[in-house]
Amino acid sequence: MNHFNSVSVHPEIQDGAPVFSGTRIRVETFFDYMRIGVSLNEFLSEFPSITRDQAVEVLDLVRQQHYSMEQIQQVAAA
Repeated sequence: MNHFNSVSVHPEIQDGAPVFSGTRIRVETFFDYMRIGVSLNEFLSEFPSITRDQAVEVLDLVRQQHYSMEQIQQVAAA
């Protein structure tokens, strides 16, 4: 069972990179923004098609469960 509700992977969307479900926005883009110090609110303002719940779920997956981008892609593709 896929427990990554906020992330999807499809070979024809963004070359199979993990994206926020229902969008073409890469999860990697989210992490790039976080790395340079952009706040969650600023990111969500820039990408209004992503919900706060989606962003928080992805943050929790990485922070609490220590998933890497590769692991997120593997599980989301399953």
